[in-house]
Amino acid sequence: MSGSPSTIRVAIIGGGIASAALLRGLLRHSHIAADIYESQPSFKAEGHTISLTSAAEEILLKLDPSLDDCLSRAEAVYTATDTRIASGPYAGQLVDSPSVQDYKERMVDPQRLLDELLRGTPPRMIHANSRIASITEISPGGGVMLTFVGGTQKKYDIVVGSDGVHGITREFVLGPDDPALRPQHTGVWRIPIKVPYKKALNAMGPEFLDPHRPCQTSWIGDGTYLQHDFMGAGKDVHITAYAIDSEYSPDSSWASLLTPEEFGAVFASIPLPVCRGMVNLIQSLYTVQIAGISYMQHKPARTYVTKNAALIDDAAHSVLAVRGVNALVGLEEAYILSMLLGQLSSKAAIPAALQAFDHVCRPRAEEAVRHTIQCGLVTIGRDQEVGLDPYLMGPRLQYHWQVLKESKIEAQQADSLQLMSQLLAQQ
Repeated sequence: MSGSPSTIRVAIIGGGIASAALLRGLLRHSHIAADIYESQPSFKAEGHTISLTSAAEEILLKLDPSLDDCLSRAEAVYTATDTRIASGPYAGQLVDSPSVQDYKERMVDPQRLLDELLRGTPPRMIHANSRIASITEISPGGGVMLTFVGGTQKKYDIVVGSDGVHGITREFVLGPDDPALRPQHTGVWRIPIKVPYKKALNAMGPEFLDPHRPCQTSWIGDGTYLQHDFMGAGKDVHITAYAIDSEYSPDSSWASLLTPEEFGAVFASIPLPVCRGMVNLIQSLYTVQIAGISYMQHKPARTYVTKNAALIDDAAHSVLAVRGVNALVGLEEAYILSMLLGQLSSKAAIPAALQAFDHVCRPRAEEAVRHTIQCGLVTIGRDQEVGLDPYLMGPRLQYHWQVLKESKIEAQQADSLQLMSQLLAQQ
């Protein structure tokens, strides 16, 4: 687009990886002035390791070519991915599927990746410990006002929300009465921990912690799921336990509280020593009470945008962490949005850019949600047609993973630019 655009001010709400990736993409455009806000005292990416597909790596380079070595600096490693049965007559057996056994990706500690994405960004753009009390539209076409706890106000042309399942931006975009505003409980809880390699080795044994074979290994039980991410000797082992809460209700709290004994009983049907070791490690860290964090899920939203705001990542949807698909979709959205905003010739073109973003990114995200939910049912042993049969499970997972890992970022880019041009021509 021709012309010398005036400065467009963008506020990014939320300090996660997708937010930081969006900031890196926007920094390449001189007509955009961006700030990123995090309510916590520092920018933290919590949780277990992130899996990055080759498509996700390519998108990082499209966002900013200078990120070519950020994964190396973050000490990401290529890993194998194994999926095994944890209980029942097939306990210990490997799930037989080419996409399960041969699919390689890079694992990285989320905090290390976030630090690398923020490395070199101007400090004036980075705002931790900044809690937003309200977001209001100044007037049609007049921008957005952020009011912070304490009374400070700042005006922006665009607000991008990536502030999580319970963030403030989703209500601004959808409205207070939208049926898709509040997340729903899925009935599944999770407990992530990190333990030193030697401690994990003593508890779990050496078979699945081979220092020459970094691997993400999943164990599928009857209503339970265990995963350990091993990136090499000397590095912490990331362990996550998942289980279905049989007593949950739509009004359940954010966590299921269990005693160590109750937690052990949930996984009592799993006989494998490596799995027993993971359960014992969690019990050794939480000797009084264990809080299983509830998995919350958004209902499909009718839109991700208004005329001056957009939702990305977990503020927009609930793509589950299946083989790195959640990270992939978040990076896709960060790239498409930064690319479209980089094309703006004036503030009057903002609504067209946001509509184009919604047109291509929302269907992709909602498709990913559907497929990851189906994967989730399989991997927690609740797919009625598959059960705990590895021979049936392999083809089912292969079908979903083939759909999920295929990024069509070039087509998304072309489609969004075409729609944006059409919308601007109609103005």
